[in-house]
Amino acid sequence: MKTLLKKHAFTLWLFAAVGLAVCFPEPASAGGLLMPELTTQFGVAVIFFLQGLSLATRSLAAGYKPKRLHVFVLSWNYLWFPVVTGLLLVPMSLFLSPDLCVGFWLLAILPTTVASAIAFTSIAEGDTANAIFSTIFSNLLAVLIVPTIAVAYLASETAIEISLASIFVSLARLLVLPLLIGQVVRQFVVAHAGRISSATKLVSSGIIVFIVHAAFAESVSSGFLNGLTLGSVIAVLVGVVVLLLVTSVLVWVSAAWLRGTYSQRIAAFFCASQKSLASGLPLASSILLAAPGVVDPAAVLIPLICFHPLQLIFAGVLSERLRQSGG
Repeated sequence: MKTLLKKHAFTLWLFAAVGLAVCFPEPASAGGLLMPELTTQFGVAVIFFLQGLSLATRSLAAGYKPKRLHVFVLSWNYLWFPVVTGLLLVPMSLFLSPDLCVGFWLLAILPTTVASAIAFTSIAEGDTANAIFSTIFSNLLAVLIVPTIAVAYLASETAIEISLASIFVSLARLLVLPLLIGQVVRQFVVAHAGRISSATKLVSSGIIVFIVHAAFAESVSSGFLNGLTLGSVIAVLVGVVVLLLVTSVLVWVSAAWLRGTYSQRIAAFFCASQKSLASGLPLASSILLAAPGVVDPAAVLIPLICFHPLQLIFAGVLSERLRQSGG
């Protein structure tokens, strides 16, 4: 039991943060004691500073080839995953509010995971070097791709005019600059990279839990969660499960077209089929901070929060089977 709790501690903390927000929303709501307008932005900046601090950019060269593998991963991250999501949303939109549909769209355009995709690739005895390059490249491109697509979608669905320039300025300040500073600082502490990486994960996880708590606290205060029906919750869960299974099957089948080694196919699968909470949540928060009042923050995060633990459980089971199949 203790091992199980430790393994899923992050997911349990996420649900605890949501429960605390439902019971005591005032401190983390707008104007509350925890000042979420400032602390959320500061937390996002810290996350990307720590990512820059732990990012081993010199190791990227080992996984650069074959280039077609990385094109495959990016096409699934930012093109085919949204296409599949859009097709599934046609029937699902009958049961979901517009804000929850936005949450699914945002989930669809997020970058792949970094630590998880690399870890599961390693467990399944896939090409870890390829996984490292693909995950980092996907997350770096996300700073440009995600806000551009998100703003275009929100502008088409609402009557509110959203400035893409202001969002890019905000992202540069909150994401890009801290990331670059982290890379510079890393050059002076590279000997301690191992300890820094483990500490980074713990601090980043804590900040993500706080961002989720603040988002749900604001939604409770605004009354959004009071209007969330049981049918909507069930529809989100069913939609997330179907989306995970359908995309996983399609990614695995289409990865065979790369005509690479079995280990490269494994790397392509985990990098193309997963969605990042660690990068996705700060990106989503930054977009929402730059475009306040357009959509409810909790509604946008609900699909991502549901998808994240399910993909980890699914990948954990699948990685061992892929390893055995390869052996």
